[in-house]
Amino acid sequence: MFILFGTRGLKHEVKESPVLSNSCPNCKEGNLVNKLYRRWFTLFFIPVIPLDVVDRFYECDNCKSAYNESIKTVLQQSQQEITENQKNAQRAYAKALIAAMTHMAIIDGDFAVEEEREIMDALQGFPDIKDELTEIHQKVKEQGNIDNQVFNYLNEARNQLSSESLINILAQAAVVLLADGAIEKEEENLMKEYLIACGLPKEMYHTLIDKLKQKDMTNIKKEQMN
Repeated sequence: MFILFGTRGLKHEVKESPVLSNSCPNCKEGNLVNKLYRRWFTLFFIPVIPLDVVDRFYECDNCKSAYNESIKTVLQQSQQEITENQKNAQRAYAKALIAAMTHMAIIDGDFAVEEEREIMDALQGFPDIKDELTEIHQKVKEQGNIDNQVFNYLNEARNQLSSESLINILAQAAVVLLADGAIEKEEENLMKEYLIACGLPKEMYHTLIDKLKQKDMTNIKKEQMN
């Protein structure tokens, strides 16, 4: 008989922390709920023993936007300061995203057309800073992780964003990893390095890949039904 065990991250609400009512900077209506990511020991994929807390953050119960716990202090600032902090956080998110996606695309020495397409699609989501992101894309494409630039972008994002937002960045980087239909060992190792750089357990790699594969299968089934 095989015994399957491992670890996985689960999101929990922090019951003793007050809810910040109607405070979401994104949708202006949602309540911010304090949550945490905790690593669990699993047996046959069932969470059995709670392990360490990976991160605490606030999540909007309306639009699901996630914020670093410092948002509680930010909300006490002026509207101008809040808007500026939002822009800085979005900029940090976008820079880390494009740098990581591009680095992931070139790490195996073969920059596939499908990978380039995924990156260009991501760029379209940030029209206000598209020129800056295009410059980052070209620099990483040509020079790779020179002067540790990619990990510097990830560290900048880690200082400003919640673990939920960091996971979203890495999930999109993993889309590039899967874009050409094969996962090379260099790509897998790099994704694990990204997780560590973001303060997340490298075991989350398998969770990210499994979720993306499930999403792909769901999309394929929808296309077949249509």
